[in-house]
Amino acid sequence: MKPSIVFLTALLLKPTVALLAEDGGIAWIVRYDGQSLPASPWKSIGQANATLEDGALHLSDDSKDDMGAFEAEWTGDLDGTEIIVEARVKLVSMVGHRDSPTATWPQRDGAPICIQVSDGKHVEGILLTPAQDKHPEAAKGYVRTLTDRFAQADTRDAFHTYRLIIRGEDMAVEMDGKRIIEGRDAFWRPATSPRKFIRFGSTSKPFTGEAQWEFVRLGLRPAASAVVEKSPLKITVSEPWPLSVDKKNTESRPYLYDMGQGLLLTSNPQGSDALLEPYIVRRSTDQGKTWQAVPGTEQNSDSPQELVRLADGRILGPSRWTHLQSDGRLTGKTSLLDAKAEKLTMHDSTVTLPAEFMPAKTGEVLLFERHIWAEKDGSITAVAWSRTNQRDAERRFVVTRHTHLLRSADLGKTWAHLAHVGLGGEPAVVRLSDSEWLAVTRPDAHMSNLLQHRSLDGGKTWKFERTLEEGSVMPDLVLMSNGVLACSYGRPVSNLMFSLDGGRTWRDHRVISDRANFNYTAIREISPGRLLYMHDGQIPGTLARINSLYIEVEKVKP
Repeated sequence: MKPSIVFLTALLLKPTVALLAEDGGIAWIVRYDGQSLPASPWKSIGQANATLEDGALHLSDDSKDDMGAFEAEWTGDLDGTEIIVEARVKLVSMVGHRDSPTATWPQRDGAPICIQVSDGKHVEGILLTPAQDKHPEAAKGYVRTLTDRFAQADTRDAFHTYRLIIRGEDMAVEMDGKRIIEGRDAFWRPATSPRKFIRFGSTSKPFTGEAQWEFVRLGLRPAASAVVEKSPLKITVSEPWPLSVDKKNTESRPYLYDMGQGLLLTSNPQGSDALLEPYIVRRSTDQGKTWQAVPGTEQNSDSPQELVRLADGRILGPSRWTHLQSDGRLTGKTSLLDAKAEKLTMHDSTVTLPAEFMPAKTGEVLLFERHIWAEKDGSITAVAWSRTNQRDAERRFVVTRHTHLLRSADLGKTWAHLAHVGLGGEPAVVRLSDSEWLAVTRPDAHMSNLLQHRSLDGGKTWKFERTLEEGSVMPDLVLMSNGVLACSYGRPVSNLMFSLDGGRTWRDHRVISDRANFNYTAIREISPGRLLYMHDGQIPGTLARINSLYIEVEKVKP
């Protein structure tokens, strides 16, 4: 008689020699082989709509009010070992947030097609999403962690074998034997109980989806290295505090600027994420603990978004929004503030771009965003990005984002195109030296990988460097006084990561907050080794949606 489920449970103090010989030293502890419906030690979670089809478990979640998954507990000695999880899966369909499979918020809503693992200390996993047919720029599906790592992949063209390799707080992901996510610090979320488990299927109530599962298994094997790498950074995160407001509002998406002389400025929208929404600028003289509105900037769509101190002490800032005029000109506003950011004047500005990036129709736009510098010759260099629409072969709109550098020699009355950085919007640009500049951009409107670009000639020319595994929105970059490069980014949580080699590798990832909102982030070094980190995400019991905290970053000796 053919066994319906193949499984092995054991209290593993030390794997036996026989088990170690299996699958390259992996001692499989619990497994399901898809030949019959899951039985002990597997338990149903929610309403699992499960049937057997051609040697695989067809698991469907067609309810927006319940989840449908299977879970098994396991035990084992993790000292000197790593957890191996394997599943062979074919995605069939999925519907997520706003009917978009690419816009899933797993920490808030769960995921319809996922694998979750807990070692009793941490719990994480992966989810699969299909290509989004309505949006050709999201041409592929994704294999994602439940937090912030993304790998584009065709997840529903056939069965694929996914492997998670977990040790400590690292979780690498392989697909059909190929490493697609390195996953440093990716196994991070604190477990709510010491119970060890593996779960597969749908952990989502509002989202729906279906997939076929040929097998799922979890085991242990001796770790490749006897010693876990010790971080060269000591990172300390303070308790957060809210941006004080008098009444509940729609403020979100903070941007942060250090003017020196003890003055910080922040700019953020006061609307609901729409073109030409109003912005406000606030000032702080106590390291971001309290903020006061700059007169004339409240509920003003022409309020500046980028802000920089000039050589004469004044502060200059172009408005985020630009306007396409009937005669083809692209216009905006530039603000001038006094040295204390208490008095404001504005004047008109005009922007010129190469024709291929120039907005020409409704929905196309140029936006000033994030970074700006006052040059030694008195000119201003600002970062901006364009969003234009094209039609593909099927006559569908494809939205393309490009990042640019603009230059003004007349205090923002005119802005000329200086350089094309590369694909992507919502850019962050940092000057690592006079010659070496680094940019990180968001490629599209979906949750996906960030893109990294580099210039070795002072921003004149740029090359695309690589697609990061980290994603998905609004990166910010700061080169700290101790030589550490910090990068914040957000959605579906608010994150921070560091580099000790100018962005060539990223390490010491931290989830600063998993409260869901826009999850836009901003960072500035306000004193040696101290970052001020701002993000949007409601703190329970407060009216504010924008919060701040300090992060101390210290290099330690090995």
